[in-house]
Amino acid sequence: DEAYRYWSESPGFEDPLLDGIIVDEFGGGDDPRYPPITESIRRIRQDERFRDKVFYPYCGSMYGSKLSGEFIKAVIDSGYRFAWERYLREQPDEETAAEFLRRTLSQEMKGWRKSLPECAQHMILCLGYLVITESLNVDPRVDYKVWMDMQFHHLATDPAFSGLYGLMEYTSGYADEETVRWAARLYRHYALEGRTELLSKRYGFKYRLDHIRNPDFDEDLAGWTVNAAEEGSIAVKSMEGYSWLQGRYPRTHLGDTFLWMKRNSRRPNIICQEIKNLRPGQLYSMKMITADYKDLREGRSVRRKHAISIRIDGVELIPERCFQSVIPNNYAHRLGPFTDKHKFWFNYHWRVFRAKAPSARLTISDWTSDSEPGGPIGQELILNFIEVQPYYWED
Repeated sequence: DEAYRYWSESPGFEDPLLDGIIVDEFGGGDDPRYPPITESIRRIRQDERFRDKVFYPYCGSMYGSKLSGEFIKAVIDSGYRFAWERYLREQPDEETAAEFLRRTLSQEMKGWRKSLPECAQHMILCLGYLVITESLNVDPRVDYKVWMDMQFHHLATDPAFSGLYGLMEYTSGYADEETVRWAARLYRHYALEGRTELLSKRYGFKYRLDHIRNPDFDEDLAGWTVNAAEEGSIAVKSMEGYSWLQGRYPRTHLGDTFLWMKRNSRRPNIICQEIKNLRPGQLYSMKMITADYKDLREGRSVRRKHAISIRIDGVELIPERCFQSVIPNNYAHRLGPFTDKHKFWFNYHWRVFRAKAPSARLTISDWTSDSEPGGPIGQELILNFIEVQPYYWED
């Protein structure tokens, strides 16, 4: 009775302009709450007032357990749909990525079909375009757009997913504008136009990026030219769990290393590297995440923009597509004193440029200009996730 009232009195059922509700979230298993919830779904379906309404559960893998299986069976028998969450992080190379898709998508789908043969026609497969705050884009050596494309391609070509009802991506609040546009293009390419070739190839996008070496400083300073303001003012450091606080999901050691710089009053700390393998005329993005090291070490929650400069010589910068944004740790990504209440604050830097030549020069400094520090002397900034990749844009 309680579950039935809760669903039926929700705006999704009461407002005539809404089609129903999507309920977040359900997991597989034999939770004793399932039988009454399952019965409430049957009651909703039998209620004439809700004949044109829908109930969509948002869920993990529900097969294999009696009670969660019966719940999903009731959803299917009622003519509703369900969203199966599959948030898959980048893999180090294409071969590993392909095997990962077979294991996490195809094998799982075979389990679904064995338990519920009619499941595909009621399934909305929910992939993740999480790239900011909580991010499946865990490796700056991989183009996440190509990883998204591989997932769509797999669903479009593997017979295990024949008859799949729908596709969706979670969630635009954790995505940048390029990724949202790319997802829309993938929907059209595979789901509307019915194509089965990788869309990435049309744009020349590659899975492994080769523009910047050592973007997370896990190879110490390899690939970077370093000009320290004074002895000991630049170093590579690490902190276990930093990448988790940064939002990389699920937990990984990728991103636990970073470059540390202590701002000097006399001259800036500078690192630089040649950006390689560019195609003249092609648009590219450059991303980077910075943080205040003392705030991190001392547990301080201070929201502020970081004084730092990013210069890319030999390219045409697209100013209207560049920004620096202050962002907090995700509510679920906690480390030490930092939680959903006591937040840690990062800066997310984004540049878009058009290549003029096969290479360009990237220079990062902890002064805002050649003559002005722009920030507190002695401030310790850390940075990593320096990702350069082709930028998707169509007029």
